[in-house]
Amino acid sequence: MQEHVQVESSKCKACRRCEIACIASHHGLDFKTAMKQKALYSPRCWAIKGDDFKTSVRCHCCDPAPCCNICPTGALHQNPDGTFSIHPELCAGCMMCASVCPYGVISPEVIGRQQEENAENLPATPARTIAIRCDLCHDWRLEKGVEYTACMEACLSQALSLVKKDGTIVQAPKPEKKPAAKASVAEAAKPEAQEEKKKSAEPVVEPTPEPKEEAQPAPAVAAASSQPQPEAKDEPTPTAQSNGDKQDKKNRKGKKKK
Repeated sequence: MQEHVQVESSKCKACRRCEIACIASHHGLDFKTAMKQKALYSPRCWAIKGDDFKTSVRCHCCDPAPCCNICPTGALHQNPDGTFSIHPELCAGCMMCASVCPYGVISPEVIGRQQEENAENLPATPARTIAIRCDLCHDWRLEKGVEYTACMEACLSQALSLVKKDGTIVQAPKPEKKPAAKASVAEAAKPEAQEEKKKSAEPVVEPTPEPKEEAQPAPAVAAASSQPQPEAKDEPTPTAQSNGDKQDKKNRKGKKKK
């Protein structure tokens, strides 16, 4: 039995985190960068989602491996102990290995200068297509000093495990949840929510309306003065009237004497 990754489909969520972790581990990227640049690379494992099932597929590490037997350049090589060696520099991109793979888990990937961020500052490197397949994260595991693969580490539901040659099953450590940021936000929001509750619970005191001043009736004198007064007629004074009568009598006596 060859070392291989087994999948517990009942736990798989088909979240595709295994695909992103595969790209990151083989191209020296962090998880977030690999997620952004996923279109530039091809993963070596795939999450599959059907009507009533979810699973993850990758190389089954056949023994003997038909892909290694048919490779004309030795880019895929099976060692005497059953392990595999992959030499991308020898790959001619003929994809004969993919045509004989019984599980369809060998895919092409384009490598070259167009994948580099600062490609305009680099010497021209012709792009070419090579065949890639799962290598159980051989270099990544040596660098990290771990027994599990990158896809196993990224699986939140722990649906993946590594079966060694002696039948020992290796499980990746359970991913740590990171609710700290959410918790801090929630805690920061609690005081504000409590203050709002207190404000809503407090009775609303409406201001008492000020008493309106009643209009007092104007004095009678003012009312009378406001009414229009009749115009006074010029009447002769008593003294003026008596003087006029005396003058008339004198005039009459003078006429009689004449």
